[in-house]
Amino acid sequence: MRRRALLNGAIAGAVTLVIGALIVAGVSSGDLDIPRASPSPSPTPTSPPCDPSWEIVPSANPNDVSHTLNAVVALAASEAWAVGGSGDPASPLDVLIERWDGTAWSPVDAPSPGSQTNELLAVEAAGPNDVWAVGRTASGFGDRPLALHYDGTEWLEIALPEEVTGVLTGVAAISPGDVWAVGFAGDPDASLERALILHWDGLLWAVVDGGRAVGSGTSALRDVEATAPDDVWAVGYLHNRPLIVRWDGQAWSRSETEVTGVANEVEPLTPTEGWVVGAPIQRFDGETWSLDTPVREDGELSSASTVSPSDVWAVGLRPVEVGETRSIVMRFDGQRWTPVEGRGAAGSDALTGVDALPEGTVLGVGYKDVEAGRRTLAIQGTTCFPVA
Repeated sequence: MRRRALLNGAIAGAVTLVIGALIVAGVSSGDLDIPRASPSPSPTPTSPPCDPSWEIVPSANPNDVSHTLNAVVALAASEAWAVGGSGDPASPLDVLIERWDGTAWSPVDAPSPGSQTNELLAVEAAGPNDVWAVGRTASGFGDRPLALHYDGTEWLEIALPEEVTGVLTGVAAISPGDVWAVGFAGDPDASLERALILHWDGLLWAVVDGGRAVGSGTSALRDVEATAPDDVWAVGYLHNRPLIVRWDGQAWSRSETEVTGVANEVEPLTPTEGWVVGAPIQRFDGETWSLDTPVREDGELSSASTVSPSDVWAVGLRPVEVGETRSIVMRFDGQRWTPVEGRGAAGSDALTGVDALPEGTVLGVGYKDVEAGRRTLAIQGTTCFPVA
């Protein structure tokens, strides 16, 4: 053992002499390929949690009468249109149109041709100077469809076929020469309503026969949306069951669903993916519709819009007691639908329309009931984008 110790000492001494000579010669320890301890990796920064939310933003109530907003379309973060009616909520005397500037909503002049009722129920835009709003008007002989158009300067009434009666509840503006509107003709109080489909070709509105797609008997279409000129969707009801129909560029056909309940609005994302909201929520996988999510607390969703396929917003209302409701805001995050929390209005309120843009703008409209009557309600949503 002593010999081994002497031998090890000699070897150590020789190594020390060699390293010392190398250092004197300008050779670094790194050139000797001596392994070094690797530095500990820096901890990956954690993104702060993001909770989608919404808040009330200023909206206009031009005078002391009641006001309701029914629908909204967003063109940019600082440009949007909302439509509804002013007067008795059951039969407004004047149309109501408001414009968003990125901060608040302001009223805009528009024609109200009927002497008894004028109300706008839907709005859509093919561009900043090509905006359509549809609804109903009356002058003592029952409801007639109403269509208004904004050309970049003013809102004007556009003539509809003289023989058409009823109400328009949805509009889809694809281009200046390709616009669809849907609703119903006949009297719902007598269960005589029939689904109504109109098309604008750039010059005139014309009635389009839905044929077997809309069936026979009591029916109505509540909304219409398009992903392309040859891919247009509409939803409503037929005999108290959801009715979903689709235009392929040639004809309307039925898109069958076994889900029961209420279908208020369709939100197609692509030709093979989409949603129908109401109560409950239905999802389309390219072939079939299936039940996806019940709506919380016996509520009902009236409108939906998409930031991206994994970021879909929907709004509506839920009853809280007799004659009183609360707004609902829900969001699909790519996995499931969950409520979005926000501070609502005092008293009874409801959200009737929502629209969203890919850059994250989310705008909703509706109404609130206060002691002085019904007033407009507008919200702005804050969404969460996926971390890159």
